[in-house]
Amino acid sequence: MNAAGAEEQGASAAADGAPHPRRTRRGEVIVGPTVMARYRPGALYGLPLLSLLLSPFAAIAVQQWRLGRLRSGADGLLDQLLAPAWTQLVIGALLLWALFALWALVPMLLTHRAIRVDPDAGTLTLHKGLRTVATARIEDVLFAVGEPERGSLALIGLRDPAEPAELQRQWVINEIGWDAAGFDGLRVLQAAAGLPPAPPRDRLIAENRRVRRADQHRELATRLGMPWKDEYEHDEAAFQAEFDRVRRVLGGKQPARDGDPVER
Repeated sequence: MNAAGAEEQGASAAADGAPHPRRTRRGEVIVGPTVMARYRPGALYGLPLLSLLLSPFAAIAVQQWRLGRLRSGADGLLDQLLAPAWTQLVIGALLLWALFALWALVPMLLTHRAIRVDPDAGTLTLHKGLRTVATARIEDVLFAVGEPERGSLALIGLRDPAEPAELQRQWVINEIGWDAAGFDGLRVLQAAAGLPPAPPRDRLIAENRRVRRADQHRELATRLGMPWKDEYEHDEAAFQAEFDRVRRVLGGKQPARDGDPVER
């Protein structure tokens, strides 16, 4: 999927709240980010910057390789193109970028974990790298939970038909909150298993940020001795206005009201 298609899909998901997960060519829903979804930001932004920083060292290697060819009698078009220092820097940076990109991709391909859900067949499969390591039925899903923030995990609890009812398997998916599409895969699994689906990822992130800001404001109000009102939980402007007024009162720039803290 190209960038324009991804943005259009994300805008549609944000507008209607319906999950828009990634799917395989066979139509299976992918729970969690794909390898390319996690690999692309580093390959396109982080690794090029690192390659540029280390390009002088690679340019030295390119220069030594060219000098070795010249000593052996070679003097072709390639050797002439590599003569300028800026060309050596560019070629060195590109070589480092390709090398770093390969080093980053191979272990990710071998260790990446994802779940594929087939709602029509009622099955889900756990994939690690290029292998399928476990399978289960959707009706055996006991719980499916995950946080929307990057760095969080998804836990899928499964009833094992071959074991006593109190025993269960648990699948773990890394980086379930990497992007909206990967998190939507979890929402589809929840709905297919008859569990309450989570709200869209952007709404959960916005709510988490609101709670964190409210906690910070509550701590500031406690330090100032300012009474806390329930409306401050959702109305940041009301809190800020009252907080500034109380600060002016404590600074002697405004008369106090009943219930205002007094300067100690």
